Amino acid sequence: MTRINVAAPEARLPDLLKRIEQGEEVVLIERGKPVAKLTPHPPQERNYRSFVGAWKGKVDMSRFDEADEEIAREFGMLD
Repeated sequence: MTRINVAAPEARLPDLLKRIEQGEEVVLIERGKPVAKLTPHPPQERNYRSFVGAWKGKVDMSRFDEADEEIAREFGMLD
């Protein structure tokens, strides 16, 4: 764990962020006492459950069951 004076991080922010991304914790010190701890953010997982059913009731799918004659002819589905 790295300990840094509160006045110092401004100039070293890019370096600190890189170290934090690699898993290191950084404690900010003010007047000799810890005031904050910077830790890596946990990785976010995509929640695919939120997508399931998101379009339900918003799209009319009834016409997709009917074959459009022009398209059916292009694909050789009609004589």
